Amino acid sequence: MKSLKNLLLILIALGVLAILPERTNTDFQPRALILVIFPVMIIVLSWLYLRHVARNFSLISRELPTVCLENELITVHLKIRYNSQIPFDQAYLFDSFPAVDILSSPEVTIQHENLAADGTIKLSYQHRLNRGYGDFLIGPVEMVIKDPIGFFEKKLIFPLKTPLKVWLNPPPPEDLDLVKANAVTPMGDSRSSQSGHGMEFYGIKEYAAGDDIRAMSWLKTAQTGRPVIKQFERDTRPDVFVALHTDKQQLRGFGFGNTMKRLLRIAAAIIGETQQRGLPASIGLCIDDEAHYLKINASVPVYGFMTDLLGNLQPAGEGGLQQLIDLALRKAGPGSIVYFLSQTVHLQLDVLLHALLTLKARGAKVSFWAIDDSNLVRFSLEQENTISKEEFIACLQEMDLEFLLLPNKQNK
Repeated sequence: MKSLKNLLLILIALGVLAILPERTNTDFQPRALILVIFPVMIIVLSWLYLRHVARNFSLISRELPTVCLENELITVHLKIRYNSQIPFDQAYLFDSFPAVDILSSPEVTIQHENLAADGTIKLSYQHRLNRGYGDFLIGPVEMVIKDPIGFFEKKLIFPLKTPLKVWLNPPPPEDLDLVKANAVTPMGDSRSSQSGHGMEFYGIKEYAAGDDIRAMSWLKTAQTGRPVIKQFERDTRPDVFVALHTDKQQLRGFGFGNTMKRLLRIAAAIIGETQQRGLPASIGLCIDDEAHYLKINASVPVYGFMTDLLGNLQPAGEGGLQQLIDLALRKAGPGSIVYFLSQTVHLQLDVLLHALLTLKARGAKVSFWAIDDSNLVRFSLEQENTISKEEFIACLQEMDLEFLLLPNKQNK
């Protein structure tokens, strides 16, 4: 078709030269008009043909799953109607798809041979949902139609939009460790949500700060002259508690790449992996500047729950650090694995580290994860003491506290 287009253009050029005597030094050649009229007629017919074809296309429906997971490959079905007996030549379809990084579908070629007896065409394409989570509207559909020669093209926009809900489905972090040996706990320890169930006597130990005095063995205390408590072995799997620290003033970045959104994805990944392993899971976070404790039942569809919970979560205005610490100290106990997640390392750490050490002394397994968003770590709010990240990491290693510094997005 490209050669025919070029031929028509050459004929028009020759005809124009032939009918311009002042340029060719010859007399006017009426028969040369055919060199112009014939290709021009073909071009006009191509334009009329394209207009007729375009008027007869309509979009009937778009079918796709209503709910999907991030990174899922989905199939979309489109139904197009063509209401003319005149065959069309070239048509290409693109579907607007804001739920992916590339905001349009692959090019879908439409051919007249695909027409069913009723004039409908069924098309399908696949797309991977790799942009983010939330509620999206898929559409509109854009169709580009070309004439057989290639002189003209017509763009049609079909405004049909289809809702699509994409749920959080981040992969589990490589450093996630949900294995914990059976907890050894004092009798009647009220700091664990599972205390008093399925425990067998293990032994005795000397009292340490943070132990429940109700587990005191008065007989052994009298015999040894030192405070002694009873210990019991808990025959159960650990419960996982995720404390989520957000702070509006420490927010960095925009959109899906900001520090808080990245933190929410990590929290969702931990909770999702926890539920898949059949472990009890709970989360602590600040909603409207108040710390809330949410226990996630095994029957809850965790992907949808975490998306609805975290998708529109606003960062805490005051940071909520102390509230989350108090919540962790009340809810986590010897049978717990505690992940304290923070969107910043620039926070009041003297209080946080004291709480983490207290939880560890009670027998909980403790990890502190923070996004690398600051060059300095603030140790004390009152004294405004700051240290470098390297010094901070060395300090945590000395205290035998597990710490993971998550790289900032732009530093990956």
